Amino acid sequence: MTSRLNKTEKIVISIVTYGMAILAVILLFVSGFRPTGLVFAALAVPLILVVTVLKLKGGIILALVTSAIAVPFLIFELHETALFFAFLVMSLVIGGGIGAANQHREARKERWRRSKTLDDRFDDQIFEGALNILHFIDKDGTVLKRNEASRSVLGYPTKRTLQLSEYVHPDDIDQMKAELLRLFERGEVRDVKVRFISQDRNIIPVDLRATRVTERVGVMDASDLRRQVELQRQLMETEARYRYLIEEAVDTLDSGIIISDKKQQVVWANKTVGEFFGIDRERLIGIDIHRAFDRYVNVFDDSQELRALVEEAITTRERIDPYTCHVRPSMGREERILEYRSIPIETERYKGGRIEHYIDITKIKQLEEGLLEKTKKLEKSNEKLEQFSHVVSHDLKEPARTVEAFSGFLLEDYKDKLDEEGVDYLERMKKAAGRMRELINDLLKFSSIHMDRASFERVNTQKVLKEIKDDLEVRLRGVNLQIDDDMPVVRGSRIRIAELFSNLIINAIKYNDKALPTLHVGWVKESKKNGMFTFFVQDNGIGIEERYQERIFAIFEKLNPREDYEGTGAGLAICKRIVEEHKGEIWVESDVGKGSTFYFTIPKADARREVELNA
Repeated sequence: MTSRLNKTEKIVISIVTYGMAILAVILLFVSGFRPTGLVFAALAVPLILVVTVLKLKGGIILALVTSAIAVPFLIFELHETALFFAFLVMSLVIGGGIGAANQHREARKERWRRSKTLDDRFDDQIFEGALNILHFIDKDGTVLKRNEASRSVLGYPTKRTLQLSEYVHPDDIDQMKAELLRLFERGEVRDVKVRFISQDRNIIPVDLRATRVTERVGVMDASDLRRQVELQRQLMETEARYRYLIEEAVDTLDSGIIISDKKQQVVWANKTVGEFFGIDRERLIGIDIHRAFDRYVNVFDDSQELRALVEEAITTRERIDPYTCHVRPSMGREERILEYRSIPIETERYKGGRIEHYIDITKIKQLEEGLLEKTKKLEKSNEKLEQFSHVVSHDLKEPARTVEAFSGFLLEDYKDKLDEEGVDYLERMKKAAGRMRELINDLLKFSSIHMDRASFERVNTQKVLKEIKDDLEVRLRGVNLQIDDDMPVVRGSRIRIAELFSNLIINAIKYNDKALPTLHVGWVKESKKNGMFTFFVQDNGIGIEERYQERIFAIFEKLNPREDYEGTGAGLAICKRIVEEHKGEIWVESDVGKGSTFYFTIPKADARREVELNA
């Protein structure tokens, strides 16, 4: 109660107390009863009480005041001078001693109070409010103090001393003792994984760290890992589900898969491996990759070469590029051609492992061999056809030339002896023989168009078109021919590209019914065809109906009567063959009566490739 009284209240209590003491002494003297002991008691008791209130300084002052009050009674009334000095000393000793003790106690209380309200109370709040389990422990493993998290998670009575051995898992006791010893030797321990057991016998995995506070006391912080362990368990279950899914998916593959870990042990081999090599794949799982390879390598024709290749790859941890190997036929396995790959695993978790991959390419190889055989046959057939074309064309041209020549001789020598009908027959015969000769020449030209891309060269289309313009000077009289002045350089056969442009220009002149035929030869600068330039030859001629725009590129296909336009109809077919030999495309866009535009693509000249070839 005294700590709550203010200064004024303390003074009032002191005055009232002493007033009552003095009044008691006066009453004693008035009544004639004057024993010295009662005077001492009447003054000493309030002295002790007041000193307790007023502390050291007040105690000394009140001792002096009490002694002054005692003067009339002890000296003048009782004539006891010695007794007065004894009383004075006693008052000073009692008042000063009690006051000093009281002040010292109050000072300690004040310091404690301030400490509690600042540091200690703050520490208590942190200690009690911490989410982790906190224990103050000594060297013997006795829990000196624990926080609310410890009490709520572990349980156990709070009114008795708790030992580490009571809540640490029996299997972790030895580890915990060793860590406790290390704590007080080194001052700190970290990342200690142990298990606690709660009062209701639940196992709680924790991550410990502890710090030594004094020589015999340390503070231990334990993080509850149950949530983390549960998440890890769920993650492992998820991974397991996906692993089983992947394993089942791998088992359904047509390719043989063998997976080894960083210890070079086989962790998985799918069913296809057993089918390829006629072995039980379970015998491969869990053994060294070298031993596993030895169990099936003898099924290959080139086993020694493949063994050396695999051993080197495993040792150097290098990748094996596709290697073709042959599996010999035997009981339980078919003859197969496999493409073998060995790929090192680069992910952090499985780094050092490998994936052995066997792909069955038997059918592909059979198709390749069949295709190669057919290609050879086709080449021979083409050679024979080309020889036949030359022979036939030569044999056909000679009779046609003879018919054309003799019909001409008859017209020159016997025209006046023949009637009009006879002359007409001879003229028709001569024209037919001439047309047959042209057809044979065009057929021979068409069949002979076959280009080797290795012989392609840089072709300056600007120069080619200038030469064509000079060669067609007579045909171009009365024709407005416009040629772009920035024609690009292409890669191909110079002779065939010149023939391509020439045929299209002649075709545009031939099928033009305008008073001033106009032709525009150029290229599309915004073409989106990668690696190709797109050229065009545009005219204002008769145009082509849409339904015939594909048909006109067929050999000997003419849409107009022979008497209207000369030619065999092989020109556009030859153009298409030339473009296709350059791996390009050709097409036409046209409006009947307004004209046509023929587009075609030719490979760009690759300067870098030219440098490499020249080098």
